[in-house]
Amino acid sequence: MKKFAVLFACIWGLTLWGQNFTAEKIYRVEHKGDNYFAEKIPSEFFEKIASGDFNRNIYHKFSDRKVWKNARKSKYADMIIKKADEIEAGKIPQLLFSEFRRYSTDGDRVGYQNLYYKRRADMGYLALALCLTGDKEKYMPRLLDHALAITEEFTWCIPAHSHWVKNTYMNREPVDLFAAETGAVMAILCHILGDELDKEIEGFSEKIRKMALQRVVYNTFYDPETSETNGWYITSNPVNWTPWCSYNVLITAILLEKDDAHLSRIIREILRINANYASMYSDDGYCDEGPSYYSKAGLKLFGVLNLMHKIRPGSMDKIFAMPRIRAIFEFIAHLRIGKNHQVNFGDASPFFLPEFGDVLPCGEILKSDIMKELGVNATAALGHCGDHLNTGYKLLFELPELPEKVSAGAPFSYFKNRLAIIRSNGFSAALKGGTNGEEHNHNDLGNVTLFFKGNPIIIDAGNDHYARINFSSERYTLWYTRGSGHNAPVFGGIEQLAGKKYTAFFEHADREKLILNLDKAYPADAKVEKFTRRIDFTENEVSLSDKFKLAKPAAATVKFLTPCKVEKISENSLKLGGVTMTFKNIRLKSIKAAPKMTASWKNSLSEIEFQSTANEYSFNFNGTKQ
Repeated sequence: MKKFAVLFACIWGLTLWGQNFTAEKIYRVEHKGDNYFAEKIPSEFFEKIASGDFNRNIYHKFSDRKVWKNARKSKYADMIIKKADEIEAGKIPQLLFSEFRRYSTDGDRVGYQNLYYKRRADMGYLALALCLTGDKEKYMPRLLDHALAITEEFTWCIPAHSHWVKNTYMNREPVDLFAAETGAVMAILCHILGDELDKEIEGFSEKIRKMALQRVVYNTFYDPETSETNGWYITSNPVNWTPWCSYNVLITAILLEKDDAHLSRIIREILRINANYASMYSDDGYCDEGPSYYSKAGLKLFGVLNLMHKIRPGSMDKIFAMPRIRAIFEFIAHLRIGKNHQVNFGDASPFFLPEFGDVLPCGEILKSDIMKELGVNATAALGHCGDHLNTGYKLLFELPELPEKVSAGAPFSYFKNRLAIIRSNGFSAALKGGTNGEEHNHNDLGNVTLFFKGNPIIIDAGNDHYARINFSSERYTLWYTRGSGHNAPVFGGIEQLAGKKYTAFFEHADREKLILNLDKAYPADAKVEKFTRRIDFTENEVSLSDKFKLAKPAAATVKFLTPCKVEKISENSLKLGGVTMTFKNIRLKSIKAAPKMTASWKNSLSEIEFQSTANEYSFNFNGTKQ
């Protein structure tokens, strides 16, 4: 198997270097929103880049020892060096073809991906530790092992995004999320440490340069056949892939493309497709992919614009000033709830882990206190999915000064007809509307989230580790994606289904009362004619009531998930942590352990199930009755 992998890599490498994609004409598909930024971009922006009038040195090189020595003062420097010191010599994660093909055989994507991410993460730690300390003897041998291993991979695309026909791996290499990310970290490595790498292996930086350009940049823009596999570039209806891939492709091009005219054309394309992406947002900046994907969606749009801002300072000022763009960027600040949580929906974690290396600089550019507050008393992750070289660099160099204190957050956040959040020093509550046809959708219309004094009381299960099933026709067999995995009722065994035709909208929304209309949230079999879910809110007491009319009588089943210890007080009352829960016109059916989550809630969850044959019932949560 090893011989096969090596032979495959060699054949692939020969094919790679034999191709020439320095064509003049860029492959493109035009979209309705392509000109959304047109009037906001300086008239000579692209011409200036084509003539070389821009700053390419957007990352400090190893040779700038004074800057790196100063970065050693960052709290993240010791964290990075510690990670690098834990990497054993010769212990490079092995990427086997047998693991790569498991996605096509049994749906597993974690086995290969975790090793793929770790290989890149370790390379990032070693590169940054070398720059921070200047100790080549200690870090260079292991860094070379990792960098060479990445250049020897037969593809940078992960199995879940690759193209197979039966047992044949297609000879088209998609620029997926992680191929693009690999191109970016290799470009950063080449830019920062290229001269030092060449002292060890003559011409190594040029090999990296050609490979990253070929696999990530030219493969996207100059080959029509390959571009057909890069849907993020040609799609008229972009999701997070477009800004996420764009950001990394742009880094690769800025740092490695020597032809300024080509670079100018690439930048024009990237701005064009990201303008189309931004044009499809609503004015309130709502990210229907959920708060976890915000970091790879709206925040990566900032990343794209911020790169333009770095190479031509001031060039993006008019775009940053657009109200919708500000709303897109500030979205995540409005989802903060509790001590370190976010209101999660769709494929989202309940824990607040934004990419501070972009969130905080964005807050600085926008002069947005609510964004900068997110970093107060918080420590950022050093990277995600292998982008540790880039993420770690930004944590070392690009974090602004932060406010001393954190506010309680906005008392009321509202995204029209889709999500409402009420906050106080006591209770905080959120109610989900919208449609069941969102990107990364869970069937969660009417789902309620409740916190008390910063602690979760009633929660959304969130998401677990991805496998092939998450993006297959069996997606809604997963307990946490389906309607019965959320706390809106199931009528006579009929739960909510996926699809844009299933909708909910707010009839009323303010700091004291939320009324959500769910008349059209269920399939016809549920026989729902009228249904409203209402929340009445005060700082120390919250009431949740459901009122509905069914064409055919049926029992309503409601399941609440909680991380709290559940104590039964009486036939109509429970204690959840420091909150007393009473209920009327509905009976307690069971209290049991919810299915174990490995990616979201690490601790065990309890599932509290209620059932009623009435057409109206209520739950009261009181934080004063201890």
